[in-house]
Amino acid sequence: MKLDPDKKLDILEVLQNLEHYRPRRKGWVWRKLVPEQTVGPFVYKNSSENLKNSLPLPAAEYFSNIDPQCDLIITTEIASGRFEDDLRRMRMAAWHGADHIMVIRTTGQSHIDGLIEGTPEGVGGIPISRKQIRASRKALDAIEDEVGRPINFHSYVSGVAGPEIAVLFAEEGVNGAHQDPQYNVLYRDINMHRSFVDAAESKKIMADAGILQLDGAHNANATAKEAWKVTPELFVQHAVNTAYSRAAGMEAEQIALSTVPPTAPPAPKLRLDLPYAVALRELFKGYKFRAQQNTRYMESDTDEATVSHVLDTLISRLTETDIQSTITPDEGRNIPWHYNNIAGVNAARQTLMGLDGLDELLDIKQEGSFREQVRELKERAVLFLEEILHAGGYYTAVETGQFVDSGYYPERKGDGIVREVDGGDCAGTVIPREQDYGAPVCSHFGQNRYPEQDGKPCDDYGGCTLCDPAKIRYIDEVDDQDNVMQRLKKPLAEREQGRLRPEVEKHGDGVVCVTLFIPDEPHTAKQAALELALHMGLQNPEVINQRIMHPAEGSLLEIKGTVDLYIDKNALPAYSQVTLLTDEDIESWVRPRDLHIVAATVGEDEHTVGLHEILDIKHGGIEKYGFHCHNLGSSVSIEQVLDKVEESGAAAVLISTVITHADIHKQHMRKLARLAGKRGLKNLLLIAGGPRIDERIARECGMDAGFGHGATGREVASFIVRRWREQA
Repeated sequence: MKLDPDKKLDILEVLQNLEHYRPRRKGWVWRKLVPEQTVGPFVYKNSSENLKNSLPLPAAEYFSNIDPQCDLIITTEIASGRFEDDLRRMRMAAWHGADHIMVIRTTGQSHIDGLIEGTPEGVGGIPISRKQIRASRKALDAIEDEVGRPINFHSYVSGVAGPEIAVLFAEEGVNGAHQDPQYNVLYRDINMHRSFVDAAESKKIMADAGILQLDGAHNANATAKEAWKVTPELFVQHAVNTAYSRAAGMEAEQIALSTVPPTAPPAPKLRLDLPYAVALRELFKGYKFRAQQNTRYMESDTDEATVSHVLDTLISRLTETDIQSTITPDEGRNIPWHYNNIAGVNAARQTLMGLDGLDELLDIKQEGSFREQVRELKERAVLFLEEILHAGGYYTAVETGQFVDSGYYPERKGDGIVREVDGGDCAGTVIPREQDYGAPVCSHFGQNRYPEQDGKPCDDYGGCTLCDPAKIRYIDEVDDQDNVMQRLKKPLAEREQGRLRPEVEKHGDGVVCVTLFIPDEPHTAKQAALELALHMGLQNPEVINQRIMHPAEGSLLEIKGTVDLYIDKNALPAYSQVTLLTDEDIESWVRPRDLHIVAATVGEDEHTVGLHEILDIKHGGIEKYGFHCHNLGSSVSIEQVLDKVEESGAAAVLISTVITHADIHKQHMRKLARLAGKRGLKNLLLIAGGPRIDERIARECGMDAGFGHGATGREVASFIVRRWREQA
């Protein structure tokens, strides 16, 4: 399967012969770091290999469209709930630099008591299925070829079906997974014995498959009432899972601690979070670190989330971090929108590239209160561990509610999560193995009468599914109505017909978001915004964010709704995209030639803003290429423009005409063309611009080119240089 950058991902091609697909690689892949490399005009200190195909950051157009890649793995979390939509999101995210794709289903696998094959969306969501994983990994194979970098696929080994999911992941080439029995115990109330027994088996399977493990300690400071006070506990949870993982056979390189800074502004974030980050990395030196923004403090306000994200990423750059996770501001309130996935990825990239080489510029101050804070956090964590051992171990600590207690240890608030050792889901389901227990499979934890020293345990049976994928039983769908082919019928039919609908959550869902400022008190502003949305034609509108500008003066509101509208793209005006010349190409041609241009806003028109955008070097105008621009200003007659042309020897004229009543803009263009001809200025390039100008109108009026709203100096300069090259 091969992707064309100019064509959509073909979902049907992904699904074709899926039963015969095998992952071409297994295990986690890190970026190929380049200690020091030159990209464009800059030398980077913290970068990795460039991509073959990518979309640069917005400001890259001012730096020759360079797209350097940072040294950290970049994560995006996708949760559309439909894997066929996930695949398109994955492709978009990869083009923006994400190489760790985490998929969260609308029903988390930890809620399911078994491994479900097929896609039972109708029972409350989509848990993990082999078909979804296989389709995702197959698509990612093609996507990573397209961008030129390996992409890690990630999901969750949790819940009662943890070992079965681990086997599924090992078989299907999943590269990373969360696995932490404490998550099951504390947040899913799964029996402690069952959780830890399952975890030993799961971790052994993951270790043999090279799957990178992330733990779940960060859930404590996303849950506790005062998250900045549970930091000693976070170290304890990391320690419990890390030690257990090592005992199950995982190497340090395969274990990543999921670290989440516990605060957000207006808290004094750096002063609280940076000591925690440093203490964590010093306590767990030799392990990997995955940094993630804390979702607890996130509203649907994109600006607010982005600021905290940037500060969190600053902490990542100041400390040792291997993976930078990104979170969308709408997580927990909506299905995360694909453009918010991209915004999160770009916020991390923009911050990391902007902070390139930071370690050569400054060091964290090690004297005074900072080092005391680091030491205090470590001491509190060690004392916490000692208390757990003294009290009888982890199970006893959980039974007495010592975890997710919002007191700053050794303080206790008595609001921790309490679980019973013999209680919870699947209590009493752990069965002791007999001495001659046998399992003719690989990656099996614990005693097994099938010896490994003489070969694989499965040799006598011709191999297990981890050794012989042909033995995997592939189940396609379990419901003849609720399945991917049924869901694709309408989208594919509409695509064939050329219909385009807006979307943000699922293909062609018609969801749109509008931003309104309502000048009244908050309650009235909210109600008025919803009413206005209804009048705009939005169905089922809801406020997803309200930012109060002033209690009496008004609020800025974001409204989400749906519209049952589509556009027939076949009826849209024909458009041929012109490839612009590079800045270097334009400048190298212009500067040696002493080229003059006369520009003016003509007639009685005093609008000059657009003209300045095209000319002025401050706005990226054509002055920067070396053109000598004679700007005559506003309300200039056509005769004055041509007089200046003859005086300066200019080779091109740029007129701006904004006012259009009585077609005055067309009259100005026709007059310019007519008078230029009368004066014998045959080789003079005539260019017009304005919000109501386009190429067709300009040429009808005798112009060589017309530029409308949003035109840039580079577009104008590209046209001029190309035309002059043709005439040379």
